[in-house]
Amino acid sequence: MPLNVRPKILALLLLAFTPTLTAEADSLLQCSANYFGKNAEFKFNFQMLTRIASTGEEIQKSGTMLTANNNRFALTMPDMQILSDGINLWQYNPLQRQVLIKLISDLENKLQPSEILFRYLNTKAISAKKELWKGKNVHALSLNPDKYKDQFKSMEVWLSQKDCSPVRLHTIDNFGNDTWYSIENLNKGKFSEKEFKFNAPPGTDEIDMR
Repeated sequence: MPLNVRPKILALLLLAFTPTLTAEADSLLQCSANYFGKNAEFKFNFQMLTRIASTGEEIQKSGTMLTANNNRFALTMPDMQILSDGINLWQYNPLQRQVLIKLISDLENKLQPSEILFRYLNTKAISAKKELWKGKNVHALSLNPDKYKDQFKSMEVWLSQKDCSPVRLHTIDNFGNDTWYSIENLNKGKFSEKEFKFNAPPGTDEIDMR
């Protein structure tokens, strides 16, 4: 076979294989969307590791998230709590014993904390491959970040083979900062309204900015 023919055959084989990879990735992303449904409420623990491109510094955070429809969420970390009942937003700093009270509409054009989990569902899948995470095989989907192109240049999600729930999220932002989210104890449930309202501890300085 002439040498100049081989690259053409290889290119044709790759073109033939790519739609299959894309179709599988699309199917897995849809499976993950089906796992969440439209009105389900969830609670999960997360760990975040960010490597700052400009300095090489690593920043680690961990916390718990409750998320529900109508912009309700409760994000709890050791140094911060952010809660929303869908109308009001409380941002509490336990070290300063201070809480800022705003309207949820103040976050209208920003990435809300509840989107930590769901933003990957608003993207399109590019390809799928197998990875190993905590001794289990998972689906690793490469995503098209165009919907969030003002924030990220690369996005990836790792899904459980059992039910397509997310176990890891990976982003590289436009400054080159590399972030991994690990998700644990993801559970569906129904939470009472009091879970999404903040009750200030005695002595807390309340600053109402509504």
